[in-house]
This record gives sequence, C-alpha cells and structure tokens, in this order.
Amino acid sequence: MAKKILLADDSPVIQTLSKKIFQGQGYDFKGIKTGTRVLDEIQNNDYDVVILDIILPGADGMELAKKIRRLSDKKKAEMPIIAISGNYKNYSKADFDEAGINEYLIKPLDYDALVNTVKKYT
Repeated sequence: MAKKILLADDSPVIQTLSKKIFQGQGYDFKGIKTGTRVLDEIQNNDYDVVILDIILPGADGMELAKKIRRLSDKKKAEMPIIAISGNYKNYSKADFDEAGINEYLIKPLDYDALVNTVKKYT
C-alpha cells in the first residue's frame, strides 16, 4: 500500500510540484492550503508523514506541530513532521526540537532533499 503524505502549504506552485513529484514516486498525496484544516485532516485520516509550512494562513506551523504531538492517538501524535520555511532564521534547532519537528528544510525547496527526507521517515 502506498505511503500517505499530507502537505500543508499555501503556495500553489509548491502544491502542484509536490503532488507531481510524490505521486510519481508512488506516494498517496494530499495537499491542503490552510493551517486551520491540518488538525481535522490528521484526526480524520491516517498519514505516514506530514510536510508542514511554518507560516500558513490561519495557523502557526510551530503551534500546529505542538498540537499534533499532543493528540490522544499515539500513532498520529508520533507521526514524522517535516517543516518547510523560508523564514527558518527566525527559529533555532531547539525551537524545532521543542515543537516536535523531526526535520526542517529551507525554501526554495530542494525537491531531491525533500523526497530523500520523506523516504527516510516512510
């Protein structure tokens, strides 16, 4: 069965490219554009990894990561989180660790690095 990826990012370009790349790699891919839908999506569906933009409409990615880590469903709470951000300099490695983020990648995205990071966790 295909591994499932959830991407939360408001960029149509990142959504389109990511979908093509991950579906081409055999992943089941779902993209959402607002932070407000992330928790509902995770609570109602199973994913193997979430790729989370740190700055999303309606939500702060760091806070979302913390909320995911506090979910009552242990499997969902421990799901790998890969953060993506163009503003990574605003955060330290300790900030990402505290939020429960497994890895973070800098925008503009290096899709080879993103695919390899996802493969590492799936």
